[in-house]
Amino acid sequence: MSSRTDRARRANIGGAGLRACRRIAVSMLCSALGSGLLVPRSWAAGSTLADPQSSSLAASCVTCHGAARPVKNSGIPSLAGRPANEIELKMRAYAAGNTPGDLMQQIAKGYDAATIGRIARWYAQLKPEVQ
Repeated sequence: MSSRTDRARRANIGGAGLRACRRIAVSMLCSALGSGLLVPRSWAAGSTLADPQSSSLAASCVTCHGAARPVKNSGIPSLAGRPANEIELKMRAYAAGNTPGDLMQQIAKGYDAATIGRIARWYAQLKPEVQ
């Protein structure tokens, strides 16, 4: 018959193993998300970029601007298929405060030039879909 201490020790070992499995699972999920592997198909429609993280970087933009398909019943313009340099120039104007838009000014200031470029190129290569 096993003692109470032995049972407690086995329970803790099992708990530690379960926690380790959870950490591994969470790490794998985060890696897949970060690489763009689990990005919804509609976000990556027509995506041919060699940089799979661009779709993940654009996730906050997709909320309002949509991806290849515009957001339903929204007056916010779609960015799909627009020239990358046009998107970059507009983002720089927002960041500098030269274009009105409280939210976009805050968002633009949060990205460095390289990230803005990656997002702009991702949007530029998307083929716009009609709703």
